Amino acid sequence: MERRTCDWILTLSQRAWAPVRALLLCGFLIAVLSTPTAASPAEPAPVQPYAQAALFPLYDALAVGVPDEDIGTLTDAGGVNVIPGSASGLTATGNQGWDQNRPGVQDTADPYNLFGYSLAGGDFNSDGYPDLAIGIPHEDSGGTASAGAVQVLYGTDQGLTSTGNQLWYQGNNGLGGIAEASDYFGRSLAVGDFNGDGYDDLAVGIPYEDIGTTTDAGAVQVLYGSTQGLTGAGDQIWHQGLDDITGAAEESDRFGYALTTGDFNGDGYDDLAVGVPYEDVGSTASAGTVQVLYGSSGGLTSAGNQMWYQGNSGLGDSVETGDRFGDALTAGDFNGDGFDDLAIGVSWENIGAIANAGAVQVLYGSTQGLTGAGDQMWHQGLDDITGTAEESDRFGYALTAGDFNGDGFDDLAVGVPGEDVGSTTSAGTVQVLYGSSGGLTSAGNQMWYQGNSGLGDSVETGDRFGDALTAGDFDSDGYDDLAISIPYEDIETTTDAGAVQVLYGSGQGLTADRDQMWHQGLSDIDGMLEEGDRFGWTLTVLPGRGHRIYLPLVQRG
Repeated sequence: MERRTCDWILTLSQRAWAPVRALLLCGFLIAVLSTPTAASPAEPAPVQPYAQAALFPLYDALAVGVPDEDIGTLTDAGGVNVIPGSASGLTATGNQGWDQNRPGVQDTADPYNLFGYSLAGGDFNSDGYPDLAIGIPHEDSGGTASAGAVQVLYGTDQGLTSTGNQLWYQGNNGLGGIAEASDYFGRSLAVGDFNGDGYDDLAVGIPYEDIGTTTDAGAVQVLYGSTQGLTGAGDQIWHQGLDDITGAAEESDRFGYALTTGDFNGDGYDDLAVGVPYEDVGSTASAGTVQVLYGSSGGLTSAGNQMWYQGNSGLGDSVETGDRFGDALTAGDFNGDGFDDLAIGVSWENIGAIANAGAVQVLYGSTQGLTGAGDQMWHQGLDDITGTAEESDRFGYALTAGDFNGDGFDDLAVGVPGEDVGSTTSAGTVQVLYGSSGGLTSAGNQMWYQGNSGLGDSVETGDRFGDALTAGDFDSDGYDDLAISIPYEDIETTTDAGAVQVLYGSGQGLTADRDQMWHQGLSDIDGMLEEGDRFGWTLTVLPGRGHRIYLPLVQRG
């Protein structure tokens, strides 16, 4: 009770109170509320007060996937870097590097495992410390080539630890299903509290899972949290053609290619949105769909599930061959009405005659869940949006949501990694749309690229700035900050070493005033600078205790 009360106060502090005052009040409440009374049984020792806690659990931290990292002589075994937050933003102090050859980590590193290909942060055992799920989609699990696995590292007040780490794959540790060749279990991940019990749960994408004899139809497996962390007890496997799920399992649909969570109907249970970008709609090949499963006290359920595609149920636009609607997803409350909304990447969308310029479609939440009423379609060249729609820009390739200006409305960051900047091909940009009481708006939208508006570094061919995105409050000032992947960035003479650039939020939105560039080879950052590592291939936030709310919210990243 005291932890939930304190989290609520700290959340309010981002909008109304000075964070220091809120921290002091939290310390007082923890001391008072955790004192046992004669009428109640003694409780476990209270969690360390926020004012005295280490940096890792207090501030949001950034986890960076480096799946092409070589571990010794093991090519592309993969690694993950964790960079803690602090009062001044992300800091190298206390940063960690993880791979499967680190002491205590289950299993061993192998060539081409791609450890860190996907990431998701949450609190699976509800101890107040963030945990990290790491996708290893090319892991040979149980001797089965590229069946895939997920490694889970649990948090402490000093950061992630190998103590109690778990290795999950189908058929292991009580988990349902069978490990099969090239399933790529763990290619996508998302975290949410689907049954509202205060423990985060993990959704694992298996987009190349065969359903019966239907090749690569795809599935999603859900593991539920508990006091012991994630458990195989009560796990669920979801796919089209199951129970009352809308749609049929078809070859190469790749159900589970992208995942995100949010509370779309405001009932206190997180819901799961599943991208099925290669789904054929009628005779329209790879038009793409998004399936939504709603949470309940018993977890995710097929009751009221929805299938969304363009032109269906009042949704704007129409299906077109190869659009791949649903190849990126994120959720946020863009109009501040208490219902999460869903942003859907359609990065292969043609804008007029401009092939693969890309677009983002937004569905708004309600008491009935997501609805096509008032949906929006965003792309460059629209209204007052900065930039011009150009061939193969891939607007919407990556998405994340955060409140960058602290006004109580979530904002949307859109990766456009194929964007040419001047004559620099595929340098990449990021477009930011701000929320309002009417939803996302073009007013004050921003376009970011290296060397623009005071942002450090300069554009280079093929960098793909904006290839992955995530948002978190790394300095705990009440404004969300934006981490931007540049996986093909050259660091001096090291080709495609990769980097991550961070913009900090303010009352005016994102600003380049304190931007940072992170990569391996920097002083005190774990890991060596190597060619082709692609540092930043994927990103996620490990939520600090100052921002962890024990009610379902959007899962960032």
